[in-house]
Amino acid sequence: MKQNRINTRVNFLLMSMFFFTSCKPPSPAVLNDSDKQYIKDLTTAAQDGWNRGDREPYVNRFSTDAVFMPPNMETVVGKEAIRTFANSFPEIKLRYNVIEIMGSADYAYVRGAFTVTNPADTLLDKGKFISVWKKFPDDKWLLTHDIFSSDLPVPVTQNTDQKK
Repeated sequence: MKQNRINTRVNFLLMSMFFFTSCKPPSPAVLNDSDKQYIKDLTTAAQDGWNRGDREPYVNRFSTDAVFMPPNMETVVGKEAIRTFANSFPEIKLRYNVIEIMGSADYAYVRGAFTVTNPADTLLDKGKFISVWKKFPDDKWLLTHDIFSSDLPVPVTQNTDQKK
């Protein structure tokens, strides 16, 4: 009888050890609403700053080694190169619409839409974007990768110099 109790306890301990060691590790912490709002607020600040003529809120969302992939041109790498790119634009107005934010406690993926107008509010471009954000040790979220594309067709010009 005593042997059965010992065997039962040993089996219980072995089964408990098996159960706890075979469980999957906890999944990474989810992206919380506060972090989502932080990213939305930075996006709005970038839009509003740009529209006032201040490109720094737009640029300051990027990490120092960010990768920026605009359409119809080479990839722009690094915050300083992105600053040069942003400052090369004439006066235009940006509007962002964040559609969804997904991710974990460390990375967020943002999908959205944009419009670009001139100062007279004439549509110049509209399209979509995907951006990857990373949370850094100081709890700041920064863009590490950003890509966008137009919904409008590429303008085609007729070359009149070609021989028929």
